[in-house]
Amino acid sequence: MQRPERFVRPAAVMLAVVAGLGCVLLGVTSVLAPAPPAAANNEARPAAAPPAALLIPDLGLELNHVVALGVTPGGRREQPGTARGVGWFADGPAPGTPGVAVLSAHSAFGYSPGAFAFLGRLKPGATVTVRDAEGRQLRFTVRKTAVFPADEPDGTLVAPEGPGPELRLITSDGTYDSTGLSDTRVAVYATPA
Repeated sequence: MQRPERFVRPAAVMLAVVAGLGCVLLGVTSVLAPAPPAAANNEARPAAAPPAALLIPDLGLELNHVVALGVTPGGRREQPGTARGVGWFADGPAPGTPGVAVLSAHSAFGYSPGAFAFLGRLKPGATVTVRDAEGRQLRFTVRKTAVFPADEPDGTLVAPEGPGPELRLITSDGTYDSTGLSDTRVAVYATPA
C-alpha cells in the first residue's frame, strides 16, 4: 500500500528543523565555550613545589616536615596534628609565588609548647628559610610581627599587604591548644630576601 504524500512531507520538514536547530545549538556552544589555554602559557609558568621544611635560626627552629592543610567539611581550617607540626595552607600559593603563602603551627598543644611557641619573639630583619619539595631554599626577611586576639579569624591574619610574594607564619586558631596557655594569635609578615 502506498502512503499518502501529505504524511511524508511534515515528517521530513520536522526532521530538517530538529537537525538545523541541533547544528545551530552546537555551533553556538562551541563559540561560547572558552578557548583552551595556550601550551606556551603552561610551559612558561611551571607549578611551584610545595614547602617541605622550615628553618628559623633566630628561634633555633628547624622543622623538616610540612603537611598540607585544607578545610574540613564543616568549613574550619585544618590544623597540624602534633605539637611540633607545621602546616601549609595548600589552597593558597606556595612560598615564593605571587600572593600570601601561609604556614601555621601551634603555640601550645595540650600542655606542651608548640612549634610556634616563641613566634612572637621574631624581630624585623630575621631570616626565615623555606625548603621546597624539590630542594630549593627560599629565603625571606621578617618585616613585622603582630599579635591578635585568640579568636581572630585566619582571614585577618593572612590578608595580603601587596602583590607578593609574601610569607605569613601564623599560630593556629586554638583547636588543640589548651585553655589558658595561649590567649593571643601571632602573625609574622615576611618578604623574599
